[in-house]
Amino acid sequence: MAAPSKKTRPAIFTDVYLNNRTRQDLSPSETKYWYGSENKQEDLPPEQIQYFQHMADSDVGCSEGGVVFLIKQDIKWVVAWRNMVNEDNKVYTDITTESVINWDFYKKQLKKSVSHVQAENLGFKATLNIDPYSVEPNVVGKLEETISSSHTLVV
Repeated sequence: MAAPSKKTRPAIFTDVYLNNRTRQDLSPSETKYWYGSENKQEDLPPEQIQYFQHMADSDVGCSEGGVVFLIKQDIKWVVAWRNMVNEDNKVYTDITTESVINWDFYKKQLKKSVSHVQAENLGFKATLNIDPYSVEPNVVGKLEETISSSHTLVV
């Protein structure tokens, strides 16, 4: 049985900081908010950080949502967070080529996730962190390029 959460107050908001450590311009592709609302996403240039605040749904005290950025052609970065009352905060990330984002799948993954996650796929690595107990947590995300397995090192 899981230990009870140390968080007993309703969520107020979630601050999201996304760091584009790639050479690609990231453009917003999709958003999904199960609980709460925020401002429209902006393009995220290479080597830049984007910030937005996702306000919790005041009726239920929850901030839960996800955003998708197009990395290049058909590669997407999925960023999702869950800031709920009586539950530890969680994040989930993925790098995918899905043409249609299956938000039901991502919500299920998010529910069973933790406060620090990584995904590596298609030449990119994504990392997300969130304070598990804050009612005003920061999601700190980073997308980096990795050395593809098709590259060889010549000595």
